[in-house]
Amino acid sequence: MKKIAIFVEGETERDFVCEFLREIAGQKEISIKTCTFYGGGESGTERQHTEWETLNPLVADTKYYAQIYVSTTDNRVISDINENFKGLRAQDFSRIVGLRDLRGEQHGRTMGLADLPRMELASKVVERKCLPLPVHIVIAVMEIETWFLAETHHYACIDERLTENMVRSNFNTLGFNPYEDDLPSTRPEPAEDLKKLYQFVGKSYSKKEKHRIRTIECLDYAEIYFNLRSKIVKLKEFVSAIDDFLT
Repeated sequence: MKKIAIFVEGETERDFVCEFLREIAGQKEISIKTCTFYGGGESGTERQHTEWETLNPLVADTKYYAQIYVSTTDNRVISDINENFKGLRAQDFSRIVGLRDLRGEQHGRTMGLADLPRMELASKVVERKCLPLPVHIVIAVMEIETWFLAETHHYACIDERLTENMVRSNFNTLGFNPYEDDLPSTRPEPAEDLKKLYQFVGKSYSKKEKHRIRTIECLDYAEIYFNLRSKIVKLKEFVSAIDDFLT
């Protein structure tokens, strides 16, 4: 059985990754456990994690096993990987993937596209340190909601009135066209864009559980896997890292 550890920034990333793994690997093919880190850093307490929660149990036919760690803050994903890779290597994990947003607060300011090269350099340092264990840290630009916004098939699942024609005809109100625009480079707050889009039909989006789960369950994972990955560089990196694990 192949094992992968995935470190994510928050609950939205965790829920998306869990659903993506189920859809791509198959419900009976993969077992998934998750936990959440707490403490460490400025808290002055030891970095620990909650009890493991089993989402997909091990069965006789299970081929893959995934442990998903929620770092709870964007700037802890890299350090959590750095602090745990030796133990994971000793447990015969074959790969580590990190997933965090570019957008976030650091040193009192909001991160933007200009910060991406520096963040990627820091990620490469940790990736090299973890060798020979393959590690790939993906920085979603600007945040994972960019991927949700770009997966336009899911709009009608949120509400059947949210058609392509409706979205296109409201370009002046939205200020963007998700069917044509380069969303990673042009939309600094994609979560707010989703909220604005859904509000056309009296719905909303936020990182609250009921909102994020509704969107994540509506996403077309075949579209993400086969088509959307070729349009968004960071999504392609993430899908390729999971592909490498599953093959």
